[in-house]
Amino acid sequence: MPEKSDSEGNLELKVDRNTSPAEAARLALAQEQKARKFYEKCAEIMVHPAAKKMFEFLAEEEKKHEALIQKEIDAYFLQEM
Repeated sequence: MPEKSDSEGNLELKVDRNTSPAEAARLALAQEQKARKFYEKCAEIMVHPAAKKMFEFLAEEEKKHEALIQKEIDAYFLQEM
C-alpha cells in the first residue's frame, strides 16, 4: 500500500509505476477529502468574516472535486476495486 504517515501524522501519498489506476484514483479521492476537512476546520475557527468565507468556498470546491473523482471511479474503476 503506497501510504505512510510522516512525523506529524499526515498521510503521505505515493504513486509510482506499480500503482494501479484504480488505486491512484482512490488516493486522489482521499486527498480531496483530507483537503475538504482541513478547509472546513479552518472555516470553523476563523473569526475574520472574509477568511471564514474563503475557507467555506474552498471546502465547497473540494466537495466538487470529490464528486468528480467518485464519478470517474464509479464509471471506470468500480469493477477493479
